[in-house]
Amino acid sequence: MDYFSGHALKKLIPCTLSSDLCTRHGATLAAGEIALKLHQLGFIFTTDMQRGLSGIVPAIEKARLYRGKGGEIMRSAVSRFIACISMAAISLNEKTKRSLVETLNENLKHPNSQIQCAAVDALKHFIPTYLVSAGEKIANDVISKYVTLLDDPNVAARRGGALALGILPYEFLLLKWMPVMSKLCSSCTIEDKADDPDAEARVNSVRGLILVCETLTSNVDQSSDIGESVYAYIKVEVMPALFRALDDYAVDNRGDVGSWVREAAMDALERCTFILCKRDAVAVRAAPAAEDESEPSDMDANAISTTCQLFDSAIAQGLVAGIAKQAVEKIDKIREIAVRTLQRILYNQEQFVPSIPYRKLLEEIIPNNSDLEWAVPTVSYPRLVKILQASCYSKPVLSGLVISTGGLQESLRKASTSALVGYLQDSSINIDDKGKSREYLLSHDILWVLQRYQKCDRVITPTLKTIETLLSKQVFLNKEGHGDFYSELVNLLGPELKGSKDFTKLCAGLSILGYISSQLDGTGTKAFSQLLVFLGHRYPKIRKAAADQVYLVLLQNDSLISAEDMDKAQEVLAETCWEGDVEEARHKRSELNAMAGFGVATSQKSENRQGARAPDVRNAASTDENTSYSSLVEFSGY
Repeated sequence: MDYFSGHALKKLIPCTLSSDLCTRHGATLAAGEIALKLHQLGFIFTTDMQRGLSGIVPAIEKARLYRGKGGEIMRSAVSRFIACISMAAISLNEKTKRSLVETLNENLKHPNSQIQCAAVDALKHFIPTYLVSAGEKIANDVISKYVTLLDDPNVAARRGGALALGILPYEFLLLKWMPVMSKLCSSCTIEDKADDPDAEARVNSVRGLILVCETLTSNVDQSSDIGESVYAYIKVEVMPALFRALDDYAVDNRGDVGSWVREAAMDALERCTFILCKRDAVAVRAAPAAEDESEPSDMDANAISTTCQLFDSAIAQGLVAGIAKQAVEKIDKIREIAVRTLQRILYNQEQFVPSIPYRKLLEEIIPNNSDLEWAVPTVSYPRLVKILQASCYSKPVLSGLVISTGGLQESLRKASTSALVGYLQDSSINIDDKGKSREYLLSHDILWVLQRYQKCDRVITPTLKTIETLLSKQVFLNKEGHGDFYSELVNLLGPELKGSKDFTKLCAGLSILGYISSQLDGTGTKAFSQLLVFLGHRYPKIRKAAADQVYLVLLQNDSLISAEDMDKAQEVLAETCWEGDVEEARHKRSELNAMAGFGVATSQKSENRQGARAPDVRNAASTDENTSYSSLVEFSGY
């Protein structure tokens, strides 16, 4: 002990200012670690030793050792050193305290995430040791500074500010807990800014928010007014904010960066669930005791439970639906995390999670088995697709499933589609919904997805591809009871395809119109009229695809055009160069409209406008056509 105190530290302190990078970095870390170890062993530091330790960081900054090569390494070492002397409770004067806080705040705004994390860890120990006893003014200033950082134009500052708020002690948070939680809630979602939103800032905001919730609920008196307000705020504001974060699908050049936010949100939702359920359990146990002390009441146990409950069936339904949606999407890691989260919610031994709709079904689908490889599509999808049986989960689950069934990854698409078709054909599955078939219920869920995500190509395009795949497998076709589905589908396709430049989306939509046009009912005629419109589309490949669909439809449904005109219609379709001049294509389209008995006013509007233009304008339009086609080819990857 005398050796460490009298020699080791005295030798290390000057080494922190060495000209050699490795020496000063190692000496700084070693000085802090030795001081912490000595404190843990009960060593009493002398005044000179404390003075020497407290002067290391100011001396490093005076020597400008953050500059140049190795500056980032020194920042991490300094943050760790401050954490060590904080845990060792080294005596610091007020000037040094202010200096060290400024140092950590600067490191907090550094773009290097490792430096940020080191600064956050240091603040976690520094603030309780040196600032909690400094009074409310200091506490308010610290909170205000970190809340302000969440609006800083520097994205690194926003990231650091969110993490710093998460490690504030209870004594600080109690002063301004509502503004802190409110700001973190708003920072969890994509910012409405002109520049690109920062995914890491949202991830840190989610993490900071749940840490604040845990710090407050671990210390606050539940029966107090503040305690009740905190728990109510978690239910009313925090949970909805986390549900919104669960719908983050931001993409940049790194890929699906929104998945980082969704992963953090699932973890936060699970922890928030246990916070609310633990509070409900305590409140239910306390309620009968209060009743015993007062006059007898006819309130039974169930009524007491309902009165005290914060985690209700609505939250439980939203929680399971949101996480189950992630469990059927395209990223293997996210799917596995989502299922593991559901497992912990369903089978938690320490805290039972009540009010989950269809709990028995979920437990059958997701057993408490750690051996199942949920990241493997052929393992997870045949099980998870059965959640579609539960009406309260089917719509959000389907909105996630279509991302896989209509996605670009071949193996994932095959596994998920096979599981969905197998689910529809499995006669052992009973649907308790007034005897309605699985196909009927699925068709209504598909329409909900199309309405809910209008003009959102991220969802709409794979949904249309999923519908196309199902129709190709004879699902929804040639069966009674789907007339309303066809009609509504045609109505929704019109606005979706109009003005779209997405080649995949347009082709899937044309194929769907072709399948519906082949049906011998009024909806088939309506779909056929829409299909003919695309014969005059500005993109040549779309005109050609539409012509192929029209030709196939006429082969399958001869009621759309009279018998005497059928041969001529097929001849027009076969001999016209649909990838050639757009004016000729639109003229042929008008002929087909007339044969089908449709009004030609709508389809000829563009032709009349084109015809009224001067020849030079028409040439310009032709140039624009070629430009548009080039962009389409580039977009489609041809």
